[in-house]
Amino acid sequence: MVYFQGHKHKGQGILSWLYRSQFSIINAFFAAVIFLIPVYGAMLFLAQDLSVGALVVQSIFAPIAIAIWLYLPKKASFWFGFLVGLGLFYWVGLSLRFSMLGFLIPFVMVLVALVYGVIFYCLLFYQNLVFRIASLLLMGYIHPFGFDWLTFKMFFSYSIFGIDNWSFFCLILGVGLVLRFRRYYKLLGVGLLVMAVSWSGYKGQDMALALEDIAVTSTHVNQDFKWQSQNIEQIIGGNLEHIYQAIAKGKKIIILPETAFPFALNQSDLMGTLKNLSYSITIITGALRAQDKDVYNSTYIFEKGKFSYADKVILAPFGEEIPLPDFLAKPIYREFFGGEMGLSAGREFKHFIAEGLEFTPAICYEGTSERTYAHHPKYMILMSNNGWFVPSIEPFLQRLLIKYYARAYGTIVIHSANQSSAYVVSPNILGDIAIKS
Repeated sequence: MVYFQGHKHKGQGILSWLYRSQFSIINAFFAAVIFLIPVYGAMLFLAQDLSVGALVVQSIFAPIAIAIWLYLPKKASFWFGFLVGLGLFYWVGLSLRFSMLGFLIPFVMVLVALVYGVIFYCLLFYQNLVFRIASLLLMGYIHPFGFDWLTFKMFFSYSIFGIDNWSFFCLILGVGLVLRFRRYYKLLGVGLLVMAVSWSGYKGQDMALALEDIAVTSTHVNQDFKWQSQNIEQIIGGNLEHIYQAIAKGKKIIILPETAFPFALNQSDLMGTLKNLSYSITIITGALRAQDKDVYNSTYIFEKGKFSYADKVILAPFGEEIPLPDFLAKPIYREFFGGEMGLSAGREFKHFIAEGLEFTPAICYEGTSERTYAHHPKYMILMSNNGWFVPSIEPFLQRLLIKYYARAYGTIVIHSANQSSAYVVSPNILGDIAIKS
């Protein structure tokens, strides 16, 4: 077993810094900042639609993040995890702004950070290379409260490295050997890093074909405006205007975001209007669907005067379902949904063909879940409403996760969103398409 002692790493750059004898919360802060550069650096470039910049940042700093994980002193592990959890997920409670529970936002931020502090303390408990490699591989399978966004592989979504399990293992072991050992082991580490590089798929598919006949919308409806009944007619008018414009441009399909119609669409008079318009263009939109006592977050497909639907299968924890005991969950449900239960979940994923395009529909959180990609769909039409969390890094974390799963499963993801950018994600390292609106 290989254990690490600080005195053995004098003069070895990052290792020397990590192994200072008096490792403080200040050092943990700087370690967390460097660890998060692959996320925040990529975010800055993706905000400008510069995928190449994201590639450079993640290719350089994601391996450094691995080095920090492998060699961070145990005594820094809790505060390191606390700060990483806060940096990645401070936004989780922002949806409370739109309720009477807004005062809880700071408490939710601290609670989330504490949870990840405890998780990291356990995962970094031993300063042992084998243990640290195993714990990093294990991290992606730990989902507190069903929330599965701490997937370290997303740090490599836009990097030159492969994101399959073998490449990821070679990358972690390669970094460990290069930084810890000398001579032959260091050469072996370099060889493993070379093996981890994805040498194919940079150019990507010609995804302009995926957009030639499709209008992908990005709307800008504030969340506090969206759910007020007096604004419904204005929202409907805006959505219909998008449809009319797409018809005028000769598009065959238009995609509107999640809950573009924020009411039970199947019980409204608007159904007739959308069915009639679907003779001119196929309409794919998000809206609520009511059946008996259940309410679903659904995708509606209107085509040739008929409609189909797919209910959201994977509900967002603390958004659409509360993974807490009833005595804690029911007051929150009453505040957000006016009853003692949240949205209902669909039973299974569905697949559709519209205008010759075969696709799997997904709604927001589903696009960041591995279950949605299990059947390796070639196309996924994803709809989101990020108005709950903007301004924050949430839309960019969502994109990194979508990119990771798109690469892992060879799926082209067409993403329509409210309050964030619309885009098409390529299953290759480069080739994403930004949608201007």
